[in-house]
Amino acid sequence: MSRVFIVALLACSMACGSKKDDPTKSNLAAFQSGEPVKFETLQGFLPDDGYLTREGWHKSDLTGMALTVPIRGAQASVTLRKDNAEVVVDIIDTVFNQSLYAPVAAFLAEGFEAKDAKGYKRSITIQNQPAFEEWTSADRTAGLTVLVGKRYLVHLQATGLPSTDGVKAIASQINMAKLADLK
Repeated sequence: MSRVFIVALLACSMACGSKKDDPTKSNLAAFQSGEPVKFETLQGFLPDDGYLTREGWHKSDLTGMALTVPIRGAQASVTLRKDNAEVVVDIIDTVFNQSLYAPVAAFLAEGFEAKDAKGYKRSITIQNQPAFEEWTSADRTAGLTVLVGKRYLVHLQATGLPSTDGVKAIASQINMAKLADLK
């Protein structure tokens, strides 16, 4: 399950509270004016088995879920393993709910870059979609988050890779133009 999705869900759950007169409930409903796509459809966008096999990756933990309360959304995930490396790939349908991608919005701004002795975070573009990559050299973790069509979050989190190149290569196998057109 995606860390981004879970954190957003918990934040929303806490913000929505349980009071009947809570104004954030109506605000939340206004954010979401559509139905999420089926998680099975999202699973079809995960990296292709042929590519993964050619590159030596082993696929496990294929999961998916749909949520209706307190927020609507869907998610498909897969874990990939190769030697000592592991990559978790998540595709999340936010149904245009900005609260789900607000935590990453600042990093998506063109020209964003933060660097220190431990690693970096910077905005990039993947398949014409705004994205940001992050790298921590001490523990060799790489992350890539792409906002596709202002609706879908594609998030890859890796350990045991020598750079962010591996997550970008795996992300290149996701047809983001087709995903952006998915309604």
